[in-house]
Amino acid sequence: MNKIAITGKGGVGKTTLSSLLAYLYQEAGYNVLAVDADPASGLSNALGFPPELVAAIEPVSEMDELIFERTGA
Repeated sequence: MNKIAITGKGGVGKTTLSSLLAYLYQEAGYNVLAVDADPASGLSNALGFPPELVAAIEPVSEMDELIFERTGA
């Protein structure tokens, strides 16, 4: 299983790049799981999900059971 992570400052095109890569890999026959950890949650819209489905998706940033505070390195 291959993994790709897209990071960067705000407004540099992370959502656009992520949606294009997800689409292209899916079109090439790969199974794709796209996870949007951005609080703005724009990836589902960029992938063309219907508004009623987008409204039902719980943002990762609101899943408190997945978020842990760490200190140190």
